[in-house]
Amino acid sequence: MSSSSDLQGTTSSMNETPEASSSSSQPESPPTICAQCQASPSSLKQCNKCKSISYCSKECQKAHYKMHKKECAKLAQAYVETHEPKMASRAPPKVGDRNTGYKKWQFDT
Repeated sequence: MSSSSDLQGTTSSMNETPEASSSSSQPESPPTICAQCQASPSSLKQCNKCKSISYCSKECQKAHYKMHKKECAKLAQAYVETHEPKMASRAPPKVGDRNTGYKKWQFDT
């Protein structure tokens, strides 16, 4: 038989697990308003580093930078820890790409 202290430790760890797994399994949606002017246009651009704040324009991003830069590095670290990296793909060259095919000098003799 286990003691009551053993059961209390098990109960507390069981209570913590679902909260942690539910928060990491659901991706967070990007903000829908501009962090500077609070506007909600149809297209917002996220901060390239932390992905947690969105802006409607470059002007708003520049105006908000002094406030945001203090927390950006911490938010970026949290983003890296909770999201899987996106792998870059090497797509084959397009058919009409000017860098493909034979060059004129290859036929000159």
